[in-house]
Amino acid sequence: MDDRLSFTKILYATALYSVWVILIGYFVPDLEPYAAIIAALGAGVYAGYGCSRNVGMANGFIAGLIGGLVTGFASLNISSIAGIPLSVSVAEFITPALSAFSFSPEVFSFASLTIIGMLFGSIGGFFGSIRHLKPVYLFATMFLLFILLGAVDNAAWNLSTPNWTWNMSFSHVLTNYIDLVVAVVFAFIVTILTYILRLFK
Repeated sequence: MDDRLSFTKILYATALYSVWVILIGYFVPDLEPYAAIIAALGAGVYAGYGCSRNVGMANGFIAGLIGGLVTGFASLNISSIAGIPLSVSVAEFITPALSAFSFSPEVFSFASLTIIGMLFGSIGGFFGSIRHLKPVYLFATMFLLFILLGAVDNAAWNLSTPNWTWNMSFSHVLTNYIDLVVAVVFAFIVTILTYILRLFK
């Protein structure tokens, strides 16, 4: 167990938060209001994985802080990359907390991303440091990878379909009962086999 801050993990977690907060909202519009929270939690879990509780929370906090600042700065100065807009919708629950300050709309998003990153990055770091949750993280990772593979496969099948978008591919997979069941079964089998073969220590 790591009892020191891991700058490598912080760097990767920062990148995860910055990228996920943009891509989640773009590819899955229904999750856009919660994209920052989901991204910060995921990045925090990664930052805290294999660390002591305090170090895990510290890793998640720093990653959320830097990730929020980087994403906020990028969204203020760059409109889009490869057609993907960098503007980020943030959860409405934070609006009352910041309403007392006279933020411009741009700075509001900047501040919100940073605060959400620090708060939920720390929470993610706390949960990431809990050793008993390792199989849960493995299951979730395998499930999400299968969903991503399904979306890529769906997009490949519809390349010649007019007006077909990535959003439609993700929405199709996330609303298809068979795809979801197969993803759950796949993630469950991989998790069980991993422990049977003692690959996950």
